[in-house]
Amino acid sequence: MKWGVYKYILIIAGILLYNCDKWDETADISHVSHLPEFNMIGGEFVSFTKNDTGKFEDPGVEATVEGKQVNWYYLYIPDIDLKTPGVYIIRYYAENNEGFSSTAERIVAVTYEDISDNDLSGTYEGTIWTPLVESKVRKINENGLYKCEEVLGFPGYSMPGEFVDLGDNKLILLPGEGYFGEYDASEGSYSNRILSWSVIFLDSPYTGLEIPVTWRKKE
Repeated sequence: MKWGVYKYILIIAGILLYNCDKWDETADISHVSHLPEFNMIGGEFVSFTKNDTGKFEDPGVEATVEGKQVNWYYLYIPDIDLKTPGVYIIRYYAENNEGFSSTAERIVAVTYEDISDNDLSGTYEGTIWTPLVESKVRKINENGLYKCEEVLGFPGYSMPGEFVDLGDNKLILLPGEGYFGEYDASEGSYSNRILSWSVIFLDSPYTGLEIPVTWRKKE
């Protein structure tokens, strides 16, 4: 009888020890690490008309973790030339006290002309894949930033994105990510109800694949 009692005691003790180990293993898993959040001073998108005298000075960002400011750094800052139309992307970086990081981006556009009155919004239809895919294009900034539902137009696979109107019938498709992975920025154009650009894939197995895409505005 005594051995039977001891046996059950040992079994119960083993179960308790096992559960304690499991609790210890899951203790760290339940820990929440708060990543830095960014406040983009001056906005996430800024635009300038091409000029020979202006100089861009980045206003920077504020980075906080749970409301407390932390140091931030430039992950990448291009040489922004206001005499040269195009899109420049500034990348910022910050860490919390545990070494976990987050990033943010500011888009700086330099346009060929004043494009504030341009409006490329509407419903477009892809022209290279069947069945034809629709993409609603919406202007989200008076200085030429647009959001579109689809950039590739391949049936059944969503790839939303954004582009910038540079004026002079030119645009830039901004980098993004969709069903087939990330895609790079690329130059495009627009004219008489037509939008055109190339989707340049960055992720394997499509790395380097470039697909020209044309959209026609619906009546």
